[in-house]
Amino acid sequence: MSEIHWNRMTAAQLRELAAEDAVVLPVGSTEQHGPHLPTGVDDLLVAEVCRRTAHLAAAHTRVVVAPSVWAGLAEHHVPFGGTVTLSLDTYHALLCDLCRSVLRAGFSRILIVNGHAGNMTALNAISNELTVELGTSMGADLMRVPRWGDSQRFGM
Repeated sequence: MSEIHWNRMTAAQLRELAAEDAVVLPVGSTEQHGPHLPTGVDDLLVAEVCRRTAHLAAAHTRVVVAPSVWAGLAEHHVPFGGTVTLSLDTYHALLCDLCRSVLRAGFSRILIVNGHAGNMTALNAISNELTVELGTSMGADLMRVPRWGDSQRFGM
């Protein structure tokens, strides 16, 4: 099985893949999920969904999985503790810079895959802006990945 993780490939391997392949950028959050789950649930799940999807897509096309963005918009979770949150301006700037880096590496297609409901509204606006601003095929999958408790049903 070919390598799919951006941060496990060499620069030469990425340059070779860039001309024809797409990049998925998993975005999640680090926040409380009650007393029984780790704070990284959203990040862990979205990264795993992207990994599995890239392996399934390999029959038709190569998909490179970028390192996940583990912080998102989670102000509403701060009172419960264990939460890392970004401002909207910082989140926008971070995603824009990450997408620019992917494009400068030679890729032309980026799909942002979201694993945190608190990011949805911002990602919808940001992906539309980035499509125009960066002049590339951008998309944001705004559907939530299955919840931790649903993992048995989805074979995870």
